[in-house]
Amino acid sequence: MTQIADKQLADTRPRTFGWPAVFIGVLCVAAVFFALRGIISAAIDFTAGEPLAATGTILSALAWVCGGVGLAHNGRRMRRVAWSAWALNTVVPILTLAFQSDWLNSASPWFSGGSTYFYLPTVGAALALGWLFWSQPARVAARNAKPASENTTANN
Repeated sequence: MTQIADKQLADTRPRTFGWPAVFIGVLCVAAVFFALRGIISAAIDFTAGEPLAATGTILSALAWVCGGVGLAHNGRRMRRVAWSAWALNTVVPILTLAFQSDWLNSASPWFSGGSTYFYLPTVGAALALGWLFWSQPARVAARNAKPASENTTANN
């Protein structure tokens, strides 16, 4: 009985290849970059007596790392983490464009909508949300399933 249950729970989705793998890799490299730059910037801010800017920078780097790991892992729980992280990485920079904030360092990917990095963090986060929407397992299964009318006409 347990063998049958194990077979039903097996994930048979193939790995991502091509441009999606490159896209996920670029986002993961960017997450590492933002984490390293955020740690250095936060250390400088803490020693300068600006803990709020340091905390905001660390939170933005942590959101990028969680989003990158969530995309790379692609499990059910990690997809939820990725949805949350990339939504945060999209919404907060847009809000910082609308409302000037003193709680972020210029090294943060959220600072002024990502203007330090030519707005690429915000665009990348929005594209990551698009990829999460496009690659939902239910949507992929629906795109790959043939309608019943095609199956019957193919046999005739």
